[in-house]
Amino acid sequence: MSMLNRCVVLKERPRFQIPTEKCFKLEEASIREPGEGEVLIQTVWLGMDPYLFSKVKKVSEQAKPIDIGDVMYGATVGRIIASNLEGYNEEEYVYGLWGWKDYHISTGKDIHKIDPDVPSPSYMLGSLGAAGFGAYLANRNVLNIKPGDAVFCSAAAGALGQMIGQIAKLKGGRVFGTAGSDEKCELAVASMGYSDCFKHTDKDLAAKIGRSIDGGINAMVVSAGGFSFDAAFPYMAINGRIAVCGLMALYSMMELPGGHDRTMAVLNEILLKRLRVEGSLVLDYLHTDVHREFLQEMTAWIKLGAVKPVEHVTKGLENAPTALRELFEGRNIGKSIVRVSE
Repeated sequence: MSMLNRCVVLKERPRFQIPTEKCFKLEEASIREPGEGEVLIQTVWLGMDPYLFSKVKKVSEQAKPIDIGDVMYGATVGRIIASNLEGYNEEEYVYGLWGWKDYHISTGKDIHKIDPDVPSPSYMLGSLGAAGFGAYLANRNVLNIKPGDAVFCSAAAGALGQMIGQIAKLKGGRVFGTAGSDEKCELAVASMGYSDCFKHTDKDLAAKIGRSIDGGINAMVVSAGGFSFDAAFPYMAINGRIAVCGLMALYSMMELPGGHDRTMAVLNEILLKRLRVEGSLVLDYLHTDVHREFLQEMTAWIKLGAVKPVEHVTKGLENAPTALRELFEGRNIGKSIVRVSE
């Protein structure tokens, strides 16, 4: 007996950079019963991530875009409701990459079981997913935050920013950041480990950063770029470390900023201050021993209450395109996820 399976498909490419609801449409199809060696999964959560922009562009250096008419897909959590696959049982939660749809059939190759010890399956999309792992790798491989270090992160109240703030505080760092509103800044200080947070639209942003961070910035995470980076970079301390985890500010630009080319000035600053600047991608370490180490350590931190994930929840598969647009507009606080089913 087949069931109705709603799917969000790509209708057209974004016309003005940021993908809007007009780029997608909701279609209905049927889903068959799982065959031998297959499981039927009911989608429970969808993760909204910046990399999804690469899926809807015509050309992308990050990943192969999907075709018009294809089902949109990304990081997903679901519950097994029927199984003909050894080792996978009904009511178990799994995560992986599959389509924005109500149901998914898998042979087990594109899914991973979620440890029952994980406090909430949705955490696999944020604090135990790419955002949490990205923050963990930034510190492990580049920043090496020590007690007393001044740490700076833009987009402080976002999925990655909240994890940077809490990990840095755990390591004894003094954490400073920027966000898009007073509400976000207040939450970053109250719940995300930040000592201070500034609106990135403040005209005197650079001066505020300079007054607050005595002795310079020892460790910086670049997740958005833009004005926040421009304001904070001159305050890097000698032997400072910079982990480049994303450049979300570029997604909404039709072209690179005009004006004087500052490349040589930035390189000169790197030289004179002996800065270490390194790109950091979670794809390099997925499903390795380092990834397993991260999952164990972060799960323990969450269970102890040392890390408290913040989630921004949108309800309904049909509202996933809205959640994606709002992510790029900076309307989310914490990790943006969509609840598809109970």
